[in-house]
Amino acid sequence: MNEPLPKFILLIPLTQNDGTEVPKGVILDFQEELFALGGGFTEAGIVRGAYRMEDGSKQMDQSLEVWVGLPEECVQELERLVGCLGTKLGQETMYFERTGGAIHFIPAQ
Repeated sequence: MNEPLPKFILLIPLTQNDGTEVPKGVILDFQEELFALGGGFTEAGIVRGAYRMEDGSKQMDQSLEVWVGLPEECVQELERLVGCLGTKLGQETMYFERTGGAIHFIPAQ
């Protein structure tokens, strides 16, 4: 059986801070990079939240919640991918959560 993988939750903004919609191709390209890195991901749905910007203003976002399980040796690359996406989208920061849980893939029997 495979070793359990650390679980990560990412929030991918669906609009830029100026309200411009993120092109679907940007999100699909990022998901392809996730797939290449870890062999899979899960779209958990669309969530809404608030973030305090550096200037103190409140930014409301709708984001796509994405789950991914990766071996330890891939975590730095995941951080790099998320940071690069944040730069593409003009974000101050990107939500990146390492959960306390683990992902197990149980073979069918």
